[in-house]
Amino acid sequence: MIVSGNVRPLNVIIGVNGIGMGHSVRQSVIAQYLRDRGHEVRIVTNGSARVEYFRDLGFPAWDGWMPTLLARADRIHASDAIRANIGQAPAGFAKHMRLRRIVRETGVPDVFITDYEPNTPRLAYHFGRPLISVDQQSKYRHLDLPTVGRYARTADEQRLRYFAPRVDRSFICSYVPLKADGRRLEFIAPVIPDSVRSAPVTTEPLATAYFSRYFDHGPEESVRTLTAVFRQYVPDRALRIYVQPTEIGKLRQYADGKIEIRTFDREAFIRDMARSEAVFSNAGFNLISEAFVLGKPVHLIPLPTYDQHWCAKVVHEAELGTSVPRIDGGAVLDFLNRNRELRANVVRHRDEHLAVDPRERIAAYLESLPTASSPIFAPTTR
Repeated sequence: MIVSGNVRPLNVIIGVNGIGMGHSVRQSVIAQYLRDRGHEVRIVTNGSARVEYFRDLGFPAWDGWMPTLLARADRIHASDAIRANIGQAPAGFAKHMRLRRIVRETGVPDVFITDYEPNTPRLAYHFGRPLISVDQQSKYRHLDLPTVGRYARTADEQRLRYFAPRVDRSFICSYVPLKADGRRLEFIAPVIPDSVRSAPVTTEPLATAYFSRYFDHGPEESVRTLTAVFRQYVPDRALRIYVQPTEIGKLRQYADGKIEIRTFDREAFIRDMARSEAVFSNAGFNLISEAFVLGKPVHLIPLPTYDQHWCAKVVHEAELGTSVPRIDGGAVLDFLNRNRELRANVVRHRDEHLAVDPRERIAAYLESLPTASSPIFAPTTR
């Protein structure tokens, strides 16, 4: 696929947040789609692993600085931010100035895209180029969403306003229908890899689980309790639990018979999820979206963030799965007993709201920008 004759190929830089891999997966799907349409795409992310992830996909990628902005009592306090970043700020500033120099020397792009990170907004402002956000967190900035338990959206809104004080347009991914006033806002379905949309889907007596770590909130309690429930009450079903490599050593002890504990491998996890009757997980946006596209209900144990609690609350209320603060035997059995009903809800919801691939809409907007029909400029030497 290439761009039409009246649209010249665009030069795009995409900025990707490096907390987890959900952002990277989403933006790699968009980047590959734009490249297939004939556009040039470069990546700014943070951390050597994410840089290599994109380079392995054939994209020029550079490491940027991601400041630490942790919340206390649902707010980001200036004193906390200063203490957390004062030691790394000089090196971070130098890294950003190096990025600015690289962009100047290799060619200022036509447009910047940001996914919940601060580097591309600063570059866009500096070079006077349009800035587009494609993420799922921006709903916390533009919608007056309620608190969930003891969690509020305040810190997410603060973080977004710091990362990107202004954007020219915001595409907000959501797996449930949402609306907002404003010409510069547009809600779209989640960006899902083709490998997920095309995965062979079956329903076997298998449950797939994935639990991750968020600071001192690790997967051990969930793994220990879930394996005990399956061992005692549903020994006829297989359970395959995926965890990060740093956790596998202490969690292997819970494997037994039809219960497996595996190091996380994305391709294997997607294959297992596609043939499972149920999915157990924390409440990460990307995993929930992919499970729904595969027609799978989810049982969620949210990590201690507003984002995860909001995602879990919405899933529970829409009866697309269930949510509990921690793994509980009764709740697990209730979820499994309702599996057929919940799966039917998920399939109906997917067909109504998640069938459209949003990449075409994103690309069409980028190709409608004035820069898409303007002359090509050589790299500046300023």
